[in-house]
Parts: sequence; structure tokens; C-alpha cells
Amino acid sequence: MKFSITREVLLENLGYSQSVVEKKSSIAILSNVRLEAKDNKLVTTATDNDIAVQGVADAFVENAGITTVSAHKLFEIVRKLPEGVMVNAELTETGDRLAISAGKAHFSLACLDAAAFPDFTSINDKKSFMLSGTELKRLLIKAQFAASQEDTRKYLNGVYLHVADGAEGKVLRCVATDGHRLASVEQALPSGAESMSGVIIPRKTISEIKRLADKAKEIKVTITDKKIQFETPEMVITSKVIDGTFPDYQRVIPKENNFEMDVARLPLLQAVDRVAVLSHEKSRSIKFSLKSNQLVISANNPDQENATEEMRVDYDNGDIDLGFNARYMSEIGNLIEGDDMQFFLRDGTSPVILKDPKDVDALFVLMPMRI
Repeated sequence: MKFSITREVLLENLGYSQSVVEKKSSIAILSNVRLEAKDNKLVTTATDNDIAVQGVADAFVENAGITTVSAHKLFEIVRKLPEGVMVNAELTETGDRLAISAGKAHFSLACLDAAAFPDFTSINDKKSFMLSGTELKRLLIKAQFAASQEDTRKYLNGVYLHVADGAEGKVLRCVATDGHRLASVEQALPSGAESMSGVIIPRKTISEIKRLADKAKEIKVTITDKKIQFETPEMVITSKVIDGTFPDYQRVIPKENNFEMDVARLPLLQAVDRVAVLSHEKSRSIKFSLKSNQLVISANNPDQENATEEMRVDYDNGDIDLGFNARYMSEIGNLIEGDDMQFFLRDGTSPVILKDPKDVDALFVLMPMRI
């Protein structure tokens, strides 16, 4: 194997590998990146056996071949090379060393046989459809924050991607919840997704997909019962899905929240941020006291310190007092695109629905706290 590639292109592809590969894996081959040179392309593949990232880049290939080297060491070498240089790589005849050169710099990296590298990117019995990078990023980002961080209930540690019944027919919907808040984001059902199985995408996978979606105009999404794959001409991300059944989230979404409060988003978030300074460090609880066209946000802590801020809102129903986690409120508010936020309430103990007038296909549910 012998090839040459520009430093910047190789660095970008290896950068994706870095976030997947474990530096000290108990399985040595999983600390390596697989390099395959052929047809003037260099294919780099990294995996931790749960997720695989494969990059395809233009290269000048003199001799085709395949090997694996330490992902971390190769990345650090390329990262520290001067900008604009060509990186030359050649596999020794014995196949146990990869010689890297760039200008006057020379390196020799130990190799492991590529035959031992797991073939993670091939999937069978698949259903595929296309999404734009913008659509995919919107679905995942607006849902991901609500996924659970605890490992006790694995089925809540990701985003549930599935076909659902929308107001005007079938939709593609992403849902996540940790029991304290819920996010549901949907869009028109893409062609080819009609018979797809619902899958739970792990949090780690979503972080990789968001980076891919930032640069891609269109992404091919392929789903099986055990894997999900996101593909562009330059990059393929393949991941296991979480084995488990996502709960019936529809039961959590309240149906009789008939009291509406409209409030300016940015002033509300700023007020919440200020008041939360004196909230309890563990619970981060704040209180909403709602009256006709008036909202009072307050907080206190065990040191008997307190904060209060008053603001005008559009509300014309009965008095309601609610408690919220300030961080949860801020996270939802930061995902809303419009200038206003809509709250749909029932009483002081029922879950609250929050909506974005600018994105009617996104819905958030926030459980109140005892105050």
C-alpha cells in the first residue's frame, strides 16, 4: 500500500475517528483506524463495536492496500504537521509498519492485521430514505436534550425515531424523555420511510450525526432492527440501536391544558437565569406565580436568600403557582426559534406543554416540581 493525501483532508477524516475510538480498549484492534487505499480514494474506518465512522477522501494511490494503525497516534502526527503539506504513507513489505512522511518529518507506526478489524458498516434487510442535513439536525437536536443521562433505564438513553400519526397523516417523529421532561419533534414522512421500524438512537451516535448534518445537504438514512446508518458521499456513520421498547409517551402528553400563556422568550430566559442564582443548588427550583397578564418568578435557598422578578405576559385565566427546574426551562427556551414561547397549563400540579409558534411541529412537556 502506498498513497499520498493532503494533510487537511486526512486530518478532517481522522478527527471523526477520534470521537469514536477508545484510546485504551481491551480489544487492541479497536484502538486502531482502518486505512484502505484504492481507486485514488482513502477510506478511513473507526469503531468501538457500538458505532462506526467511515470517511472517504480523494488521495493519490500508487499501490492499493489495507492496514490498521493507532488512531490516536496517527491523528496527533497529522495534527502537528505544517498546514498545506502532502502526507505520504507506505506499508512495509512485511506489513507490520506504516511509514509516514511529510517534508522532512518521518514516522514509523506499528500495524495490526486489518482482517481482525470488525466489519461494522455492512447492514442487511434495510429500509432507506433521504433527509436533508437541516431536517435531520432539527429532529435530533430538539429531542436529544430530553434523553436520560442515567443508565438504569437504557431505553430512555436515546432518541426514539419512528413513524407516527400526525394531525394530517403519517409523520416522521423523534421523541426523548427522562421522566422529568419530554420532547417531540416531527416532520412530513419521507418517501421510503413508510414501513420503517421504530428505533432508539443512542446519545453518542446523535453527537456524531449532528457533526455530519452540519456539512451535508442530503443524508441517506438506513434502518434495520439492530442498526441505523447515516450516509453521505464523504462519510458513513453506522450505529447499533438501543435494545428495548420505548414507553408509551402519548400518555405523558396532557390533553386538557386549556390555559395559555404567551411570553417573550428572551426576557423570560434572562429572568429565569437571574432568579436561579439564588435557587437551591441541588434542585435548581424556581417558582412561577401566574396572574392576569403578570408572571412573578421567584427562588429561595436554605440560606434564606431569595430572588423575585416580575414580568408582563399574555394570560387571562385563573391564578396558578408552579415550580420548575430552572435548567430544564432554559434548555427548552434555547431550542425555541421564535421570539415568543407558548405555555399551555391546567393547574399547579399537572405537566405543562411548551410550544414554539415558529415551529409548530415541535412540542415540549415539562413536569412541575413541588414548591
